[in-house]
Amino acid sequence: MSAYQTYFDNFFATLPMSRTNFKALGAATHLAVKQAELGAEFTPHLTALQTALDGFDENLTEADESTSGGTEAFRTARKAWLTFVDDAMKDHVTPKLRKLPAYADFKKYTKSKLGGLDQPELLQDSKLLLALYTEHAAALGQPGLPAAAQAAYQQLAAAHETRGTAGAAISQARVALSTDWLTLARSLRRLKAQLELRFDEPQEVYRFFNFGKTRVAKRPAKAKQVAVK
Repeated sequence: MSAYQTYFDNFFATLPMSRTNFKALGAATHLAVKQAELGAEFTPHLTALQTALDGFDENLTEADESTSGGTEAFRTARKAWLTFVDDAMKDHVTPKLRKLPAYADFKKYTKSKLGGLDQPELLQDSKLLLALYTEHAAALGQPGLPAAAQAAYQQLAAAHETRGTAGAAISQARVALSTDWLTLARSLRRLKAQLELRFDEPQEVYRFFNFGKTRVAKRPAKAKQVAVK
């Protein structure tokens, strides 16, 4: 359902307010209708509203987080890995293999070429480079190079996995935010519809909803700066 259609189908779903205020609005409406003792026809609506309130977490804030932490960790690991590749190329591969056919294979995975790849391709091509280090360790005269390369690559792979996990958690949190908000909005809309069946005047209906909580506090005006001569 588009946001445009959602707005007209249920304006409660698009109220510009915090999660804390939205839950407070729902709780206040529930209390007001319950105390009014309007009849048995309101009982299922009050029950549904209470269920929605119980399932609504006003402290859920993960959707406001970003993957910046995971991104920074991956960026650091990526830089370390590319530096390792560049040093290995300059210190070992070029001096030892420059006149051999194997050198052309290593040239496919230089720092500049790997650095131009996106995240999945970087990981995949780096694995191919690891295989080259192992295959030509003897010719390079560096038997410990494959293990060192694997350690550097493993930091990159771990940062990639952590970043992906963080992104998935944030996506799930956004789904949770959307789902419980819409559940509460649906309960409020249905209760409002029942109120409209009882009362002819709009003010009689809206007295059960504290829309004052939707008001966004104005930011204090910035003080004018006085030029110092």
